[in-house]
Amino acid sequence: MSKWVTISRQRHSDLFYLPRYNYHFTAEHAVVPILAGELRQAVTQFVMGFIKREERFILVALLGKSAHSHHYIHPEDASWLGVYVPAVFRGHPFGLAKQDTTGEMVLQVHADHLSDEAGEPLFDDSGELNSAVAQQLSFLGECAKNRQKTDEACHRLAEEGVLQPWQTGKDEPNAIGLYQINEEKLNKLSEASFYQLQGVPLAIAYGQLFSMAQHEQLSQRSELHAKLNVPGSIDELFADNDEDLHFNF
Repeated sequence: MSKWVTISRQRHSDLFYLPRYNYHFTAEHAVVPILAGELRQAVTQFVMGFIKREERFILVALLGKSAHSHHYIHPEDASWLGVYVPAVFRGHPFGLAKQDTTGEMVLQVHADHLSDEAGEPLFDDSGELNSAVAQQLSFLGECAKNRQKTDEACHRLAEEGVLQPWQTGKDEPNAIGLYQINEEKLNKLSEASFYQLQGVPLAIAYGQLFSMAQHEQLSQRSELHAKLNVPGSIDELFADNDEDLHFNF
């Protein structure tokens, strides 16, 4: 049974939702999709790569050094240990899904956050979405638009043959199923091919290459996360002193 519930004015006008207070729901994620619109922030915080899903490549950030590790949340209270939270996590407990019958995008809420007696109202007294929910809907809509641009750019990179299986070094994560930019092939593209990658595709390509510098940070997070008493101020260790962390499209 799906844990996501499509929000309906008729069925849910008197119901409430429980806001997200931590990131426990991300605990089983070893990677997280990244949008082109958040490259500037992500490149300083994560090692990025690509995964292949249904013959399409998706840009992702590595959250741990193994398939079931996540070093960006506190092991006790699941608070986020860092200065930037990926957009896909910030949308929780809401999400967008495509209806099977009409193909239209609908707003959903995770069932664990749906309540009939406590929390924040889904709808206001006039039957419209609560302002906070409406803001989330707008945010998710912008993310969906940027996701399409990001996926198209990744497809372009794959078509040009500049993606290769992850080259695992001694201190790098076990990365079966992960891909990276082949810098040598990128630099040897013809002038015409390189020109065709101008814009988002090249931004993603160089963003992925630059993100490889974060392997040391990932190793540090792995070591610190292995200790149960992780200091609450650990995020300061990885701050990049950039206070402008808005999500830009």
